Amino acid sequence: MLRWIHFKELYMRIFFIIGMVFVGMALLYSLFLSQQISKYAINEVNGSTAVKLNHFKNTMEITLRKLKVSSIQLYQERNIGYWLTATAKDSYLNHLIDLKIGEFLSTERLIQDVYLFNLSSREVFSAKSGPVPFDNFPDQAMLQQVVNQTMQPLNFSKVTFMGQTELTLSLPNGGIDQTPNGRLMIVLDKTFLAEDLLLSNNEFEGKWFVVDKDQNMLMGDVSASSAGDIIHAGNQWRSDGQDWGVQSITFSDEDWQLFLLSPQGIWKNKLLVLNFKVLGSFFLMIALLLVILYFLSKHNYKPLTEILGKIRMYTTGAKLSENALSISSLHTEFKLGIDTLVHRIEEQNRSLKNNDSIVKDELLRQWILSDTVGPSLREDLQQKLTIRLNKPIRLVVCRIEDYTAFCQTYNFQSRKLLKFAIQNVMEEVLRTYGLKAETSDLGSDHIVIVLSVPDTQKHSEQELLGILGDAKHHVLQWIKVAITVGCSDPIEPTENIHHIYRMTYELTEISFITGENAIYTPQDRKATYMNTPFNGLDTEQITAFIQSIRIRDTDALQRQLQQLFNQLQDLPADESKLQLIQLLYVLQKSFKQLNTPGGMVGIRSQLEPFNNLKEVHVWVEETLMNLIEQMSNRRTQKEDIFPEIVEYISNHLHDAMLTIDDIANHVNFSVNYLRVIFKEQNDISISDFILERRIEKVKELLIKTKWSIAEISSQSGFQSKSHFFTAFKKGTGMTPSQYRDEHTQS
Repeated sequence: MLRWIHFKELYMRIFFIIGMVFVGMALLYSLFLSQQISKYAINEVNGSTAVKLNHFKNTMEITLRKLKVSSIQLYQERNIGYWLTATAKDSYLNHLIDLKIGEFLSTERLIQDVYLFNLSSREVFSAKSGPVPFDNFPDQAMLQQVVNQTMQPLNFSKVTFMGQTELTLSLPNGGIDQTPNGRLMIVLDKTFLAEDLLLSNNEFEGKWFVVDKDQNMLMGDVSASSAGDIIHAGNQWRSDGQDWGVQSITFSDEDWQLFLLSPQGIWKNKLLVLNFKVLGSFFLMIALLLVILYFLSKHNYKPLTEILGKIRMYTTGAKLSENALSISSLHTEFKLGIDTLVHRIEEQNRSLKNNDSIVKDELLRQWILSDTVGPSLREDLQQKLTIRLNKPIRLVVCRIEDYTAFCQTYNFQSRKLLKFAIQNVMEEVLRTYGLKAETSDLGSDHIVIVLSVPDTQKHSEQELLGILGDAKHHVLQWIKVAITVGCSDPIEPTENIHHIYRMTYELTEISFITGENAIYTPQDRKATYMNTPFNGLDTEQITAFIQSIRIRDTDALQRQLQQLFNQLQDLPADESKLQLIQLLYVLQKSFKQLNTPGGMVGIRSQLEPFNNLKEVHVWVEETLMNLIEQMSNRRTQKEDIFPEIVEYISNHLHDAMLTIDDIANHVNFSVNYLRVIFKEQNDISISDFILERRIEKVKELLIKTKWSIAEISSQSGFQSKSHFFTAFKKGTGMTPSQYRDEHTQS
């Protein structure tokens, strides 16, 4: 027949011959593969069932052993022993037992109830019913089993209670070999126990049940009558027209027997479907191959040659000559071209990861925390920011109120997300009023907003404060976080932004003195005591006062308080009150993250109810003692505090005035304790860590920017150029210029 078939074109002859070979080979191979799959599937089903059977058994044994251990621990509890051996009723002991059993049941979901039987007082105590006399116990038959000791101690037993079959575990008082005065009986929740077994074997699609040594069914998802038939059916069982494979195994501890039934009909149907899929996929593959082979033969690989030529042109810029490519070299050329394209795409993806928003945040932090701004930083800022840096600006600081509760409610990562949400809400509200704004999170209890003054000039001063108040209201409404807002006067971007930022932050602390819920401006500062010289205590006294709190020296603190109030008694009433307010303000600034007096908004109104200095003395002492207790609790959270310390350092690397004291104040630890916990967590000192981070930042700026070395020096947190060059040379073995030249060339 084949000799009658003749194609004029060569590609058709090649296509026909190769196509017939493909079809014959695919048909034979698919039939062979179907047979092998059938054999393999049967073996896999049997092996899988055996594995699941062992898994079921191990899960059940582990669960029952854990229940025994938990029950023995409860049985050995002191108050349980007192109750079991008590000769008279004791309501207080009943209360203790009720609490203990309730605590036990809250941690053991597989236990339905706990019963205590006191043979001396003839009383039963259960978690659900409490103490009940023997005569009032609802199931006297079960009670007699307990009294007559027919249940084997430390073994699970099948007991009929209130018409329901339950699994119980009993323990005698005084030990197994002694005459007990009482018993403790645990009643298991078979429903939850079955759920645990199924959850741990969630891929099992069959049925299962458990019988005791007398072949009485204990639990499972088949009926008791069916269980008897299955036990005597052997390895196969048929029910409702469906075949089931039966396998069983015996528990070593309880002498129970576990039966697993795997549905063979489902596997047979799946196997049949799989065979059809194999045959269908092979024929589909052959059809596709024939189509591909036809076009390859017809066009003599011309389309592939054209594609490869375009890839060669794109990757190397050189044309692919018609004679340079052979069929044998086609795969190599394609692989080389595709690998080159993939490499190009990966390089582009890596460059895209340098996200504009991340770069903008970093530049904003450098600007806000630096005393001076170089031309390169200003140029980069202008490219990233929506506001113009040749026009006046305003700084707005939004400080989170009650930061203590905020830190206690949310962990470090959640706090970062919430502050990010506050930034978005503030930006969105300001944008609705036509204001351009840029926000930055400096890693503390506040965010900073930079407003464009030309936009704000469209509104009066009162309108601007109203807009900020509206934004503050939306933050409270949407994020459920209260904030205090301070707004600076218009300033030039060339001014010392760092100083203006610190002054604006202090505006948010006016609420500590006034207690008013307002938007604070520099004019509000003049109406408070914040600018009044503090003459009540000298600097050494204040430092000693704060240090006593940080090191938790209550004796020294009490002495210093007594000395302070002795001084206040010699002053006029108004002067005494002023000095006291200023002292509490200093404490609020030093311990703003904890529940210090700074947490009480409106300190003047807080002092009004006190009749004399003695009452104020008692109140301040109690508040500071509570502060010391909070700091002691906070010291136990070293692992949670460490990421916050690292982020604070990263956000303030550009600040040349950053000190270990600043970091200690941020987390409210003493400097010595901060050094200890940082060394424990990071294996290097905090000073070395800051220096390493600054050097890494300098390396990044040298490679990725065209900033001058002098500008990099001023923006990387080093206090002097000599310190910058010395530290970089020591850390890298090269000068900054040498490092830039070497890595730019490479």
